[in-house]
Amino acid sequence: MKQIDVLIVVDVDGALSTGSTGGLSQNVYLIDTNKYFGSGAEGQAELQTACTEGQFINWSVTGVSPSSAVQINRFTGQMVNDGVCKPRLVASPAGTYWQGQVEAQGFKGRQQYSVELTVEGTVMNFDPFLNIK
Repeated sequence: MKQIDVLIVVDVDGALSTGSTGGLSQNVYLIDTNKYFGSGAEGQAELQTACTEGQFINWSVTGVSPSSAVQINRFTGQMVNDGVCKPRLVASPAGTYWQGQVEAQGFKGRQQYSVELTVEGTVMNFDPFLNIK
């Protein structure tokens, strides 16, 4: 079973100029490695990552500008509260990322989650989805 990588790209200048209320969702772009295998809304804040029971999902973040400071702080929301996926920080020689395993226990459908980021010292969040098949 393949792992899914989710890349979060943040337009830091846009997010900061728009403000913490709604500013991030208009300035964050998500893609995953599923390509045409079922994920929806790629390139948008509300990516719907298609996944199945037991799959590992890896999340990483970068700024559009290489000099931008942006990092993932934590994951919250329905996905975490229901125990469907609980991402943890992983440190590797190539850098840090967050990894979680889908443990849906028979659940099929969408699970929303929130990603909390620190963007140049400002805490912001947005709410994508898992689509468990």
